Amino acid sequence: METAAWRVRAGVLVLMGAIGVHELRYALAGAHADAHAHAYMGRLVPVACALVVLAGVEFASRVARRRRIETRVLADGGVRWLAVGILLLAIFAVQETAEMFAEHGRIDLADSLVVHGGWLAVPLSFAVAAVIVLLLRGAGALLARSCRGTAGARMRDAGWPLSRRSYARGRVIAWNLAGRAPPPLVN
Repeated sequence: METAAWRVRAGVLVLMGAIGVHELRYALAGAHADAHAHAYMGRLVPVACALVVLAGVEFASRVARRRRIETRVLADGGVRWLAVGILLLAIFAVQETAEMFAEHGRIDLADSLVVHGGWLAVPLSFAVAAVIVLLLRGAGALLARSCRGTAGARMRDAGWPLSRRSYARGRVIAWNLAGRAPPPLVN
């Protein structure tokens, strides 16, 4: 995937994941959120949904155009899962701490992060991170699948006389990646 497009899609998914972790925490804990401290969520959710729609349209147009991609910018699935999980947990911690400070004028980490079901954010963050990583992996696979065969079709359309295998071998030699030549024969 191209770096900028991948980052935008991942950012939108992380934003939706952070909202999901926050809302699921209150839904599963049975605690009722303070209406005043969570007033910003009413404005944030429509903006996040609009960003999801825009990212979906961009992704669909990229699949339809069959644009070539590079997948080497992505880390392993486990590394991505761990990084996104920790990021979602950090976002939740900052969010709850800011809400506590805005509502009560003090910062009490134990009260805002552990008591009243705040501990549920840990497994929720990693579960939502798994969904985000699977969506990103699926998007990469779908883009790769839509682009597969386009290079071969272009070579056939251009009347390329060599097979795909000999074309790849030629690139290795042309780019001086073939290694050292054998030593010359001495008489």
